[in-house]
Amino acid sequence: MGLDSIELLFFVEDTFSIRFNASEAEQINTVQDFSNSVYDKIVTKPNKECVSHKIFKRFKESIQRLKLSDIVVMPETKLSELFPNENLHRNWKLLETDIGLQLPELSSLDFSPKLSSHVSVLGVKIKKRSKPVLNGNVQQLIDWVISLNYNKLINIKEITSKYEVERIICGIIYDRMGVRINEIELEHSITYDLGID
Repeated sequence: MGLDSIELLFFVEDTFSIRFNASEAEQINTVQDFSNSVYDKIVTKPNKECVSHKIFKRFKESIQRLKLSDIVVMPETKLSELFPNENLHRNWKLLETDIGLQLPELSSLDFSPKLSSHVSVLGVKIKKRSKPVLNGNVQQLIDWVISLNYNKLINIKEITSKYEVERIICGIIYDRMGVRINEIELEHSITYDLGID
């Protein structure tokens, strides 16, 4: 494990008030491995309203109240259908204010989908552009919002499901390692896919 991975491990341990021994830490390769390892060490308290359902309902009501779209909002609805490019920045900020939760930061590809996926200087690709948020669907947005706002939405001392642990781990990776929330997937390798050494 590199320095960043160790820092991430320590922060997760402190967040959940747990400890991993060396052999357990060596088994953590992906975001899902991290979530599973934490989940195995904590006591859950089931039978509480699902945080995902609660935020979906809040999101759907906000879309309707603000009249941002006439489309029926379902978990599989593409974000690009709900948020056309016209007034995108304004509508995104309106939604963020109305639901009272941080939304993922939009990328340049959200505003200009025809841009190249890489930034080039003198014809040489020097940097890959951030993945567009609007390529996702409503369920993914709900997952990202829960991760970005896990401190507000999830009581760490009363975890009710593995889903909550997964969202907290993604939120910690975003907070501590600076990886964009929409670029963190459970199957991603912490080292190779997310670039955390």
